[in-house]
Amino acid sequence: MDWKKPVAVILLMVALGFIINDQVKHYQGAEIYEAANRAYSLLRKGFNVTLEVESVDGERMEGTLISVRGSTITVLSNGRIVTIGGPEATEEDVRARFIGINYSGKVYVYKLIPPLRGKLGDIVDNLTVEAHSERFSGILYIDGRVSPIELGELKYRADYLTYGSITIEHMTSEGAVITANMVPIQFLKESLSDHTVYMYGTLYVNSEERNLPLELLEVRSG
Repeated sequence: MDWKKPVAVILLMVALGFIINDQVKHYQGAEIYEAANRAYSLLRKGFNVTLEVESVDGERMEGTLISVRGSTITVLSNGRIVTIGGPEATEEDVRARFIGINYSGKVYVYKLIPPLRGKLGDIVDNLTVEAHSERFSGILYIDGRVSPIELGELKYRADYLTYGSITIEHMTSEGAVITANMVPIQFLKESLSDHTVYMYGTLYVNSEERNLPLELLEVRSG
């Protein structure tokens, strides 16, 4: 019997186990403060990060990471903003005894230059690929009248319901200029789909492979 083949299979399974486990990090007790730093680092790189949380009372929940401030983790869970702290937390919504950090793939950073011009909905459709998340940082010049409500709704969603932000630089009856920082491109489409824009900047795509024919600036690993 060739004993080398079973050994090779076992070694391969072990190696794959390490690869898979590297995408799911678990923290408990005092390590939860380390989890906050780890999760925030992934978020800033452009990863879509989800958390599995078990409270000190034994309740379980899942949520998409929005922000980390100090030792407070904020997630969006079932449409609700929830704050998470360690086992001894007093101000957060959840006192966690266990946190699992989940992410996948890599972040492909693309250069959106030369600028894109057209209906924002069409531009986003052309940029949308199979990915865990796609975020845009850059400037958008919006042609024609855009209402304060439209921009206000976009700013609220970007600032409070995801890791990102919108800054309204200029607004008149002829159009507006806004700056986006790590804003999901679907948010842009849902708020400004029918508006003609002129935009350029950087696109952060968290995916399993490179899948856009754009100039690649960087590939980020977790």
